[in-house]
Amino acid sequence: MTISNCKSFILTLSATVLSLLAVSCGKSTDTVADNTPKFTIKGTLSNAEGKVLYLANTALEGTVILDSVKLESDGNFEFKWNRPETFDFYIIGFKNDTPALIAIDSTETVNVIADAANLSKSYVVENSPASEDIKEMSELVTALEEQISGMKPDKSYLSKKAALIEEFKENIARQYVVPAPDKASAYFALWLTCKNEAIFKPLSNRQDSKYFAGVATSMKRLFPNAVRTKHVCNVAERGLAATRTISADKFDALMEKTTTENIFEVELPNREGDSIKLSSMKGKVVLLDFTVFGNSKIKMRNIDFRELYDKYNKKGFDIYQVSYDEREHFWQQEALALPWTCVRDSRGGTSPYFTTFNLQSLPTFFLLNKENDVVLRDVQITDLEKEIEKLLKE
Repeated sequence: MTISNCKSFILTLSATVLSLLAVSCGKSTDTVADNTPKFTIKGTLSNAEGKVLYLANTALEGTVILDSVKLESDGNFEFKWNRPETFDFYIIGFKNDTPALIAIDSTETVNVIADAANLSKSYVVENSPASEDIKEMSELVTALEEQISGMKPDKSYLSKKAALIEEFKENIARQYVVPAPDKASAYFALWLTCKNEAIFKPLSNRQDSKYFAGVATSMKRLFPNAVRTKHVCNVAERGLAATRTISADKFDALMEKTTTENIFEVELPNREGDSIKLSSMKGKVVLLDFTVFGNSKIKMRNIDFRELYDKYNKKGFDIYQVSYDEREHFWQQEALALPWTCVRDSRGGTSPYFTTFNLQSLPTFFLLNKENDVVLRDVQITDLEKEIEKLLKE
């Protein structure tokens, strides 16, 4: 049974998306076969008497509860589960709290000691170097986010932020990825995020695509048929192909001179199933938005867009919103209340628009002028309304 849909759009495994959400949950209907090799996670949690501790697997398809136990006064617990096909990631934690993340390689016995009152920060893992590395990386990301949050939002903010993240990424690669690309900690590092933005961007950064390729090569050698292997190989291959044809620095220059009638065309089905082209809006100033309605922040974001739409639509402004929600019915229900063009791309992370528009995180939006040229993307905009007004006057 799924705790929550913890799979982010780029399938990140960072600690920020592994939080147990406040939903009802129970054990998986699967059972552990007695004749199957198993791993063990055991330990002692203080201040935990009467609490229910869960064991869950953070698979690519989502986070699934495997087992649970109500803790006694001594706080001791022990979980056993089938050995994974490759290294895999498991969480132990309480409902409505941030869990501890454990990497499992084979049939090892991992010991965890923590204070249940602050599990995610206090836990110590024994006999699992990869788990220690993962916790350390998560703490480093938290420190980086706090450093960025403390920066002044002046004209140099974006460049300083980018420099900090770049330095952080290279340190992570040098310490965790390059020395041991076959380890769980190297795989984990590739999916780290900072403020909901991917740190490694294989679709736009040639070096990042090589980091992915190194991990993919190692995993293909060790675990050729594993789901995670196939996934990371796919990302690595797409990244190498994308960065071979267009690099991040060339992308901005290309946007300045290329219209959507060339590579920036988008054509997807709307709520009624009719195929709608982005270029059909030529003559209007268009906000092209790539989003996921399932993201809790999207409702407020769409409220802001609605204010702009109501104010400027009759003056020639429109919105073309591309959804990547997995559940079509959910998307249709959410889109019913929106007055602009809503379309959905069912291809998810394999969509060619991720490469075409250099999408590294969702949501992301672009502004198009009346000629349907892509002129600005969200990170370049400090006052969206002013930019819309400027384009409407052209």
